[in-house]
Amino acid sequence: MSEAVAALPARANRRARGFTWLMAWRNLWRNPRRTWLTAGGIAFASSLVTMAMALQAGTYQSMITGSTGFYLGQAQINHTDYELEEKLEQTLPNATELMRQLDDIAGLRVAPRVQAFALASVGERSFGAAVVGVDFAAEAQVVGFFDRVHVGVLPLAADEVVVGEAMARNLGAGIGDELVLLGAAKEGGIGALALRISGLFSSGQIELDRTLVFTHLATVQNGFALGDEVHALVLRVDEVEQLPAYQRQIELLLPERAVFRPWQQLLPEVVQGIELDRITALLFYGALLILVTFSVVNTFIMVVFERTREFGMLLALGTKPSLIMRLVQAEAFIMWILGVSIGLLLSNVAVAWAAAVGIPLGGIEETMQQYYMPSRLYPAITFASISLAPVALLLGTQLAALLVTLRIHRLQPVTALRAE
Repeated sequence: MSEAVAALPARANRRARGFTWLMAWRNLWRNPRRTWLTAGGIAFASSLVTMAMALQAGTYQSMITGSTGFYLGQAQINHTDYELEEKLEQTLPNATELMRQLDDIAGLRVAPRVQAFALASVGERSFGAAVVGVDFAAEAQVVGFFDRVHVGVLPLAADEVVVGEAMARNLGAGIGDELVLLGAAKEGGIGALALRISGLFSSGQIELDRTLVFTHLATVQNGFALGDEVHALVLRVDEVEQLPAYQRQIELLLPERAVFRPWQQLLPEVVQGIELDRITALLFYGALLILVTFSVVNTFIMVVFERTREFGMLLALGTKPSLIMRLVQAEAFIMWILGVSIGLLLSNVAVAWAAAVGIPLGGIEETMQQYYMPSRLYPAITFASISLAPVALLLGTQLAALLVTLRIHRLQPVTALRAE
């Protein structure tokens, strides 16, 4: 008997909560036009913010993929001082053994590079150049830079070289011409190479096209007395988001004075551009969500004024002000669910379609290539894109309803019953 008596308050509370939600639903449709206008504002804000953030996320992914897959890679292993000084002697020793150990890590691809500075000459013309020795087969696994060789072919023989179109134009050189490279070797001697131009590349970045020349790794190592040493090991994994997990394994294998540098360090301008764009967008989203919240405030101000006599009658019958406030909060919550559901449905359909077909960039493809962007943008749904607007609007609508209904605590039943 005592257990049955104890269960009565709990059962009554459940019925009261159910009655509150039922009354809140019915109250919303006493003025359907106002309800739809307010829910429509919530739907518009949530769909706009969700689509914009999805486009941002897809743009950032494309920018990161394009920039890391262009030339620098997703990460590099270098001598600790090489980033700042780039001296010929700042190398990684025993590169073959280190690469063998890295190759044992599943999903990791590695490409070795050496770089020396030299005077490039064809006939009587000379210009400064950065001579990069690479393993072309390994490079194809980590970057797509050599897809931009538009004239001729990649070097096959040890004495062949590929140069930028701007450098070839400055030197007055073409396919088959001899390119002489003269610089300082590691131990202070003279590094000299005589190579035949087999191909020309056009990267879209004039600084690279007029300074870089590429030949085989062993050719540069032998010509500049580097032995089994490299200046960089360029790394790539299947998904750039997996890089931190790989970093922990890689750092256990690194020799003394070697450092792992992720793409954020290799491409600080990309990181800064993303952060600046993200901050600017958040300011816009915040302003939009605040405006929608004010529309909800206006809605519930009208609700309280129109239903003052109703609230006064409830107070006169002994209803607690907190119960009336919960009723209005429930109305705000239902309106939020209605608006956000419509907004997320519309935005997810639009984003899914855009992600499938892509958004063309019109006539600015060449300009966007300088920022490592593809010819089409593909939005990407993320947790942040589908949660930011709904959560912000939930807090906004509930706060708006709470602030407006605080007036109920000060409401006198007799005065409220006389209200027009």
